[in-house]
Amino acid sequence: MGKRMILRSPLPVFIGIISAILFAGLPGCGYLRLYTRQSALHAIVETTPRMSMLNRYAPGNSLLLCGKIVQTGQRKEPLLLAAVSSQYKPNEIVAMVTLQGPYYALFLPKGDYALFVFADLNQNGYFERNELIGQEMSVILAPNQSGSGNCVVESPPITVDFDNPGKTVFRFKVRVRDTSYIYASLDDDFFDPEYGDTGLYNPANLMAHTQGFIFGLEEFDEKKTMVLFVHGSSGTPRDWKYFAEGLDRSRFQPFFLYYPSGLPLDKLGSLLAQVVDTIDKNTVNSNHKIVLAAHSMGGLVALSAINQLSTDRPFPASLKMYVSFSTPYGGDDSARKWLDTAPVMVPAWRDIAAGSAFLQELDRRQIPKALPFHLFFSYNDPSTLKLGESRDGAVTLRSQLAPVQQAAAVRLYGFNETHNGILASQAAREAFFRLLDSVSPRPTVSNAQ
Repeated sequence: MGKRMILRSPLPVFIGIISAILFAGLPGCGYLRLYTRQSALHAIVETTPRMSMLNRYAPGNSLLLCGKIVQTGQRKEPLLLAAVSSQYKPNEIVAMVTLQGPYYALFLPKGDYALFVFADLNQNGYFERNELIGQEMSVILAPNQSGSGNCVVESPPITVDFDNPGKTVFRFKVRVRDTSYIYASLDDDFFDPEYGDTGLYNPANLMAHTQGFIFGLEEFDEKKTMVLFVHGSSGTPRDWKYFAEGLDRSRFQPFFLYYPSGLPLDKLGSLLAQVVDTIDKNTVNSNHKIVLAAHSMGGLVALSAINQLSTDRPFPASLKMYVSFSTPYGGDDSARKWLDTAPVMVPAWRDIAAGSAFLQELDRRQIPKALPFHLFFSYNDPSTLKLGESRDGAVTLRSQLAPVQQAAAVRLYGFNETHNGILASQAAREAFFRLLDSVSPRPTVSNAQ
């Protein structure tokens, strides 16, 4: 289980929470809900441990399981993958994910799992125990089995057989959910900003909501350049609406990493690296291009992914550019103070704290010279009373313009915008679109008759 959370007696804890909120600047309601939930889960984990509870109690200790579903022929039935453990309870269902393509990824605690794939064969709206079409009986998740960032485990491919279904020894009946990785608009309730706070304070609930990590506004077309947007802490893909709406969709298509921002940043970097690597390896068009654009803390996730892609495997040829917006490369000084004052810590806060081991590791790595990096920063502080260092209302200029990243950038772009306002800035969007034009130029019109 790793380090246990120490829960103190009620009065000192209450005082500690209030002090943390008032003096360390912690968000109030979400943080209080986090503490209350962790207290309840702690009691359950101590008395009647379950792997599913561990996944909610200590999501930062989970590993990323990735795999592929192999099927012959074209079948339209919905599919569901269930990860089952018998470590504490026979055939405990630890996590489930609706399959939206041949690849899957989900976070699970360390342990030994059986993986089961179900199809709604009788089309009654439920996945049932006698609709088992594929399985892998032993997948061990352990750090020494991991690859990228020491937190990714690749499962053997699971071949599914629709014509000869099996049956599980345990009871199983789960309602089929309507899911898709394509949405007509970022205004869809699926991307509501409330889910940003959910991802920060309750990662398991966000993953239950999304049932995946990559979403787009149209079907994938490898002839177009993919612009892969990464939101920041407590964000959702809707943060990128202004940028996505202005794209020339004849040349570019927007896709979005929709992730629980409270998880450790190296694990989120591993997730993004796995996504980019999978797209790169499975695209037939050798000229396919990917541009990575990240805002705020998402830039740290993106940089972690780039480091892992340049270390653990051949660097993906399709990744052509990285652009960050208002990213705290130098960390956050207040987050560093929270380490000592907050009764409960969101794992990502440990990584974003100034001087953290995660940030030091980022600085030790070098962005590949073949990957152009452009750094956008913001400097409009909306505060009436301005104290301390110059900032954009959330991140200091010193942090955005950390020396290592300044040196690595092809160019720096400054905007008189707030931290979130940069994503609604016409000047920032136009500058970004000019960079996209350099990756995929507009087709020239021939004068020949």
